[in-house]
Amino acid sequence: MEQEHKLQHIGIIMDGNRRWAVDHHLPKMLGHTEGAKNLKRIAKFILNQNIPYLTLYTLSTENLKRSEEELKHLFSLFEKLTDYIKDLLKNDTRLNIIGDLTRLPIKTQKKLKGVMEKTKNNSALILTLAIAYGGRDEIVRAVKKITSQNLPPEKITEEYFESCLDTTGLPEVDLVIRTGGNQRLSNFLPWQTTYAELYFTNTYWPAFYEEELKNIIDWFFEQKRNKGK
Repeated sequence: MEQEHKLQHIGIIMDGNRRWAVDHHLPKMLGHTEGAKNLKRIAKFILNQNIPYLTLYTLSTENLKRSEEELKHLFSLFEKLTDYIKDLLKNDTRLNIIGDLTRLPIKTQKKLKGVMEKTKNNSALILTLAIAYGGRDEIVRAVKKITSQNLPPEKITEEYFESCLDTTGLPEVDLVIRTGGNQRLSNFLPWQTTYAELYFTNTYWPAFYEEELKNIIDWFFEQKRNKGK
C-alpha cells in the first residue's frame, strides 16, 4: 500500500486563464500573465511538499493555431523565465522542457535552453514545462526515432519506447489535475498518465491556490491504487 500511494509526479493542465480574465473584466492576455505568476507560486508549494516532479501543460501543439498576438505574448512570458534563474538555483529547481521546441521562435528557444543549461544540476524539484507539446506528436516523433535505427521488432519493448519519449528519465505521472472545469486530458502525456489519478476542478488556473492543491493531494492519498492488480 505504501508503494501504491507514493506521490512523486504531479501533472497539471493549466486551463482557464482567458476565462478568468473575462470574468475580471480584463484583457484576455492578462489572464496568461496572472497564470504565469501562479505557476511560480504552485511550483514553490510543490517543492515544499517534497514532491520531486511537477509537469505543467503550458502550450499545446493545438494552441499554436491561436492568434499571432496571443502567441507573441505567450512567447514573451516564456522568455521571462530567464529572470527567475536565481530563484531556481536558490531552490534547487531544474527547468526541463518537453515538446517540439523547433516550433518556437529562435529567440525563445535560446532563452529556454539557457535556463535549462544553468539549472541542469539542480535536483530537489524537476519542473517540466510542456511547450509546443502534444501527446500524439510526441509518440510520432518517438516512432520516427525508433524506425531510423532499424531495430529488430523484439528489441522494441515498452522500456525502449519510453526511452525515446520526451519524458525519458522522468517517472510516470501519479496525479493529473486539470483546472478550468473541462474534464478531458487534451493530448496531455497519454503514455505517461496511463495509471494516474485524475482530478478536475472548476477553478480557473490563476485562482488555483495552495489550499485547494493541498486538498487534492489529500484526496489522492485516499484513493485505492491497484494498477490492475
